[in-house]
Amino acid sequence: MADVNDCDFARVTEILQKLEFNSLIGRLPRTMQAAENEKKEEPKLDIPRIEKLPDTPMFEAENVIYIDSSEPDVIYISSNPESAWTAKIDEISQSMWQLLAQGIVIAADVKQLYHALDNHGVAVRFHEVWDVEQAAFLIDPLKRDRSLNALSGDFSDDNSAPYQLARLHKIYREQKVYMSNNSQIARVAYEFDFPVIWALFQMEKRGMKLDDTLLKQMGDELAAEVGELEQQMYSMAGYEFNASSPAQLSEVLFTKLQLPTAGIKKGKTGYSTGQKELDKLRGQHPIIELIERYRELTKLISTYIEALPKLMATDGRIHTTFNQDVTSTGRLSSTNPNLQNIPVRTELGRKIRQAFVPSDGKVFVGADYSQFELRLAAVLAGDEKLIEDFNSDVDIHAKTAAETYGISIDEVGKSQRRAAKVINFGVLYGMSPHGLAAATGMSFTEAKKFIDHYFEVRKPIRQYLDKILTQAREQGFVETYFGRRRPTPDVKSSNFMVRSSAERAAMNMPIQGTEADLMKLAMIRLEDKLSGLADAILQVHDSILVECRPEDVQKVSEIMKAEMEGVCPELPIKLKVDVGTGANWGEV
Repeated sequence: MADVNDCDFARVTEILQKLEFNSLIGRLPRTMQAAENEKKEEPKLDIPRIEKLPDTPMFEAENVIYIDSSEPDVIYISSNPESAWTAKIDEISQSMWQLLAQGIVIAADVKQLYHALDNHGVAVRFHEVWDVEQAAFLIDPLKRDRSLNALSGDFSDDNSAPYQLARLHKIYREQKVYMSNNSQIARVAYEFDFPVIWALFQMEKRGMKLDDTLLKQMGDELAAEVGELEQQMYSMAGYEFNASSPAQLSEVLFTKLQLPTAGIKKGKTGYSTGQKELDKLRGQHPIIELIERYRELTKLISTYIEALPKLMATDGRIHTTFNQDVTSTGRLSSTNPNLQNIPVRTELGRKIRQAFVPSDGKVFVGADYSQFELRLAAVLAGDEKLIEDFNSDVDIHAKTAAETYGISIDEVGKSQRRAAKVINFGVLYGMSPHGLAAATGMSFTEAKKFIDHYFEVRKPIRQYLDKILTQAREQGFVETYFGRRRPTPDVKSSNFMVRSSAERAAMNMPIQGTEADLMKLAMIRLEDKLSGLADAILQVHDSILVECRPEDVQKVSEIMKAEMEGVCPELPIKLKVDVGTGANWGEV
């Protein structure tokens, strides 16, 4: 295996740029990038002298804080690049923490800092924070390496506290200059990404209670169904085989059962059995539906049924990690476990959600934005007619169907409304006639005709999407309503697949990113408004989930609805929030 350190980073970068694979440059192995940077002259760092924290320190308005993972009990506080104080976390008084909290606290990862302090029983909320890694993400969402070494340009081997403090000071100074010259990015940092860190920390700390007994029972039921599916497939094939093996499954489908191979992708090991290929075979043999069900069940069993109990903490709760710097739209993601990927609209997804229950003596309250993305699309596109319809509580999908088919709303049938609903949302993601046909059962010709009529009715939406692509090509970025940006280098790629993917991402970003910004703002507001009344524990897609006492449900519901619907008065469109309650997540 080749050693990446022996590669010419500059040459690799040049080739990738020539092929227009710009987004891959930031994904090159960190060691390769480091090796290249080490060839350059190291930037000069001001290494602070370290002294013991005095009994009555005079903190400045800006203070860098660093905790080394190798010394989790020790904290370093630096008010200027020349000097720093150090102390055991347990030795710092609460009054001193409160004094420090009055200024700006700068750290590589503020949420992680909150957790580190919480592990020592320190309850402090900083008045204002500057998260260096999150700021770096805002400045360049495509940059993968956001280590202090990479951000400071210093790749020396010394990662001791003095050097890390020096890097933090250097990065902070540079980021401040950038923000002062880019007011829109600064607004996103100050109003959304930095303030929401406290809410995310609180949700991670609280976690969600897991009923592992119910989950085990569910697992036994699903395992039994998997066994039945296997027996049915064996019977159809005439012999036993491993349904999880693509090669064996390909052998069964195309050799034993002689299913048609026209249009089926073929690889080195035989014909593909991926989902797209199975879609082409639907209706050709009953085994196809069994395979799809088998895959759905086995994926849920391995991803959630078996994995969730292993991730349960000693308090009986699941403490997921919320990330702000993973999706380039600004949307939150969650890891260990990924609670956002539990299927939303399937019965199995609902069953898994039933295993998440509130704390003893409490219930769940969930608030969900209705037609959030479509409302924001109307705003971004300046579609006055669509905005007026939303503000008048018109059934948007029925009206879209009526206008597209040229009939009255009263004449719209279920299938027509469904087609309108699919395209209303799908068009925001560049849905093609093929996509609409697959989603609705229309023929390709019918789907193409429907989309053509749709854009005649929704001309501002078409013009908006075209404008976004033009901006992506000419300016090299797209942005949200509030100014969050995403670079779009690959929209100029000569590779059709790369370019098409980049164009879809460019069209998605302003809407999804604006949605993410507003959701963060709602979380910030609710964390304060619900203090002492309810605890927010999860944010998924367009919804926020809290737990509270049964007697507080009505008040909590009213607060959530009011705060979320009124989250941004400057928007010309009315936001609508649906609120529900339940004894488990699946019921909400």
